[in-house]
Amino acid sequence: MKNQNPLLHTPEGVRDIYGNEFVQKFELQQLLYRILAGRGYQGIETPTFEFFDVFSREVGTVSSRELYKFFDKEGNTLVLRPDMTPSIARAVSKYFHDETPIRLCYMGNTFINYDKYQGRLKETTQMGAELMGDGSVASDVELLSVLIEALQEAGLREFQVSVGQVEFFKALLREAGIGNAAEESLRRLISDKNRFGAEELLASYDISEKLRATFLEMATLTGGEEALQKARSLTDNAEALEALERLQEIYEGLKKKGYEKYVTFDLSMLSKYNYYTGIIFHAYSYGYGEPIAKGGRYDNLLSHFGRELPAVGFAIVVDQLQRALRNDAEKKVNATDDGKRYLTFALTKGRLAKKTLELLEKVGITCEEMKDPDSRKLIFVNEELGLKFFLAKGPDVPTYVEYGAADIGVVGKDTLVEEGRKMYEVLDLGFGKCRMCVCGPESAREKLAHQEQIRVATKYPDIAKDYFYNQKHQTVELIKLNGSIELAPIVGLSDVIVDIVETGSTLRENGLGVLEEVMPLSARMVVNQVSMKMESERITKLIQDLRAAL
Repeated sequence: MKNQNPLLHTPEGVRDIYGNEFVQKFELQQLLYRILAGRGYQGIETPTFEFFDVFSREVGTVSSRELYKFFDKEGNTLVLRPDMTPSIARAVSKYFHDETPIRLCYMGNTFINYDKYQGRLKETTQMGAELMGDGSVASDVELLSVLIEALQEAGLREFQVSVGQVEFFKALLREAGIGNAAEESLRRLISDKNRFGAEELLASYDISEKLRATFLEMATLTGGEEALQKARSLTDNAEALEALERLQEIYEGLKKKGYEKYVTFDLSMLSKYNYYTGIIFHAYSYGYGEPIAKGGRYDNLLSHFGRELPAVGFAIVVDQLQRALRNDAEKKVNATDDGKRYLTFALTKGRLAKKTLELLEKVGITCEEMKDPDSRKLIFVNEELGLKFFLAKGPDVPTYVEYGAADIGVVGKDTLVEEGRKMYEVLDLGFGKCRMCVCGPESAREKLAHQEQIRVATKYPDIAKDYFYNQKHQTVELIKLNGSIELAPIVGLSDVIVDIVETGSTLRENGLGVLEEVMPLSARMVVNQVSMKMESERITKLIQDLRAAL
């Protein structure tokens, strides 16, 4: 009998590629391979799945929960590769014993099981190059040059390669004596350019004011050669200065090749891949919030497989490069009459939008169109300043920013934490202050104190889960609701709720109260990652002006 409901769609995060798109992708892959092979990089192919230990925590790659794991008949844990570099390192340790330096290139698919599917592919195609057995500055310059040339020859016009230095951060950590747990938090906050979050974390550590200021400045140490000069003025740590000197030498090498216009420095760039030991770099172009290429130096990775070889490499995400090539004309389409690209703001509807516009007026940014209460426009424009504005619901603002539909957004901290989008959180704007709290009748306080299993109703399940499971270590049953949260404990649906509290008047009027505070909240400014690189000068000036006005 014919199946009336055949399964035709693909699983979440993967897709079919056919027709013109297949031809374009295939031709792009062949072009990239010819470029790498033409520069002396020999092809290598490794298995799609490996033993779990190749990508273990000790190696420093993707976290275990994001791996696709399965077992063979002997009970060995196997994983679909999330990253090509450890596989290449394993193969080199096995097969390449005499010749150095070793130049290899590869093409293959990688698989990462992201917690949330938010339009991000879980299977992507990577094309990359690795240079092993050479720890010199010249090898760093070579890999960066090959990457720039590959992007140029692929037809990409607008892109930036942002270069960081892991050793600068690690040298400061050693000086501060900060432990592993705090290191991970500080690394994340600085990477997100969350200066105020880093300031709160460092407040609990007894370190010098100069060192504290250097950590905080890392969040904004971006730009050209002047960023390196500023970094030098912040520290007298010999190891940190040595790391900066290597960046300077790399810059001089790229300058000789005429590639300096494609390169910026970002000392806040600290990869989640812990195997990086020196420079790290990402390539960005318009169209999305994800890098089109990633790379860096990993001098200790091969030691996990029995070899001691310095190495540097990069991987181009072919799917992202395809997207960037399609969107390369965006700058012309979304540009002012004088060719300058519009900066687009996504503002949360209601009080946050009003407060944001008042703050922007203090730094000379206005949009008269938005003051018309009868206007039915969706997009508002300030042609003189090259700015666009639109209003959106709070939960949608991070989505617009992450995907590059908006360069800058203003949204509550509660929404940022709950949505978990990838973007830079650059400013605490100080208004819209309130608290995320555990609330309920007084009788529930004892259940919380004794960590009994309770039922929790909330509009913020991710925030509630993190608070109870990771901070209180208490097992709870979570119920997602969309409105009138206070009703849940009154009618017996839940023991407590997790919700935003501003004055607490609604709680008191219904016999409820605040039992525990989860986190303070306020309005935050967020920036798309690509926009921060491609429009660095304009956005950095805006952040500085707003910080001075607060």
